[in-house]
Amino acid sequence: MKNAAILVLSLLALSAQAQSPVPVAGKDYVEIPNGRPLEPVQGAVVVEEFFNYICPACNMFEPTFVQWAAELPDYVKLHHVPASFRQDFVQYARAYYAAETLGVAEKSHQAVYDAIHRQRVIPAEGQAPDEAKIAKWYATNYGVNEQQFLSTMRSFGVDAKVRRASEQMTRNKIPSTPSVVINGRYLVRGATYADSLRIANYLIEKERGS
Repeated sequence: MKNAAILVLSLLALSAQAQSPVPVAGKDYVEIPNGRPLEPVQGAVVVEEFFNYICPACNMFEPTFVQWAAELPDYVKLHHVPASFRQDFVQYARAYYAAETLGVAEKSHQAVYDAIHRQRVIPAEGQAPDEAKIAKWYATNYGVNEQQFLSTMRSFGVDAKVRRASEQMTRNKIPSTPSVVINGRYLVRGATYADSLRIANYLIEKERGS
């Protein structure tokens, strides 16, 4: 009887492990040599989401990511890093950093996705870039000055931020958007969005304990 009980417990443990295996380096995540966050935060584990508003996959990922991010502990800091793989990505990388500079990035974040992918009132994938149209949208909806927003998008400061983000993307060998990097050291993989975030949770705690 005792041996049977032990067998049952062993089978249950194996079943649980199969359902939620410990993430494996090289399979579930990639280690980034000498990696560090774009903007390190003392005493915190930094989660970087490499994204772009125009990316359909990022739009699909966003609701799941927002729900996950809302439950992160205080020692985790989330940073959005806009990717600029193509020219139609660049306009929204500039828009994100202009919105950040003018203090409206956080409250406008989800609305930009909606304006592109649902309302289709600002340029979507496959459409010609139009920075002026984007600036007008921010001005109409968030009370910023339209010309100030446009000039900020085109400013030296925003150029520098876009360039630094692109360099970080290259260093981390970001393959596509959305991608999640933990503390600049681990590029998360995953079979599904939920699986990616499960792996991210593991890596956050791994970094927390290191």
